[in-house]
Amino acid sequence: ETKSSSNVAALVQQNNLASMDAIIGPFYQSNVEKLAELVEPTKTPVISPLSKEMGKKFANLYQSMPSLEQMRGSIFQYMKTKGGNVIAIVDAKKASVKQYIQEMQSDTKLVGLTAKGSFVPDSLRIHLQKDKMNYVILASEKTGTIFTTTTTMQNAMKDYQVQLVILEPNETLNFEEIALSRLTKLKMAYPSITKDNDTEEAQLFERAFKKKNKIFPNQYAVRGFDITFDTLLRLAQDKTFDETVNETATEQVENKFDYEKKISGGYANNGIYILYYDEDLTIKQAQ
Repeated sequence: ETKSSSNVAALVQQNNLASMDAIIGPFYQSNVEKLAELVEPTKTPVISPLSKEMGKKFANLYQSMPSLEQMRGSIFQYMKTKGGNVIAIVDAKKASVKQYIQEMQSDTKLVGLTAKGSFVPDSLRIHLQKDKMNYVILASEKTGTIFTTTTTMQNAMKDYQVQLVILEPNETLNFEEIALSRLTKLKMAYPSITKDNDTEEAQLFERAFKKKNKIFPNQYAVRGFDITFDTLLRLAQDKTFDETVNETATEQVENKFDYEKKISGGYANNGIYILYYDEDLTIKQAQ
């Protein structure tokens, strides 16, 4: 397959795919939608393994990758369940983030920026509250804004409870000029599709994979295993596939599968972890 073409239709006909118990793939959204449409009459479950796009809805289509909006929503839900005071610093280049917050998370306090788009420390401090955790969402790739925000938050720690939050990966935070100690001290939290797993079961999986393939599994290999194992577990039950989806979430090596039926049709996976950088330099799952 390519993004614009595939031989899905031929494969369905040649291999009688409509009679299968479930189908994983293809990778591209347009192709997985075509497959779902072709096998919809037999209600054959089609699991989309990698696409984050949310396109056409089919009753038998299962999006195993949470969308960007789901990722954002999950961490806002976490902050709300903790009764936090939610503040956001969003620079001009992050217009989609600002729009999302204004439309979907309107009770968030947006910190004002100067005419030049810079951030003034006092504009954050006036929003801090002493009686609860202050979650400060940072949506900026400007090194200066990151420095000013994290410095202001560290200075406020003697008077307030503060925690840094990002809604999506930020490459600027990986640069050497942004010290990891800044992020760990502020216990930076973020939503993630996967989590690190150092349990004995996960190590057994890694060793078995390496013995068979002569290499340790990367994230795509682990995801492939997790999706396949989740699918097989559901098919092994004395219930239909969609009954297991509606009743049960599963957690595999690194991925979670917690499907929700969408009003518009099909299913979306809400299996998202909230992780944070701890001061011992490890990444932990927020409780």
